[in-house]
Amino acid sequence: MSLTPAQRIARDRTRLLGFPTTGRRAVVVGGGPLAARRAAALTRANTPVVVFAPALCDDVFDLLAERLVAWENRWPTMADLTDAWLVHAATGDS
Repeated sequence: MSLTPAQRIARDRTRLLGFPTTGRRAVVVGGGPLAARRAAALTRANTPVVVFAPALCDDVFDLLAERLVAWENRWPTMADLTDAWLVHAATGDS
């Protein structure tokens, strides 16, 4: 059985407890492996996922190539977060 990029990347223990009504997006801040796993898990919710990061790892790029996520090549502003039902920070910064 062949896994889709989202299934392959999201094989961690990510579980979402509830999903929003349609039209609200999820925002992932960061472009590394953790951001890739979270974004892949969020794509299963049939909600738009936007990744904000100045650089992407290969796994996030795969999700982008499959058109499962959208990408903004910058860090988000407060205005970018107003319509989000979830914002996940996965920048690796302490």
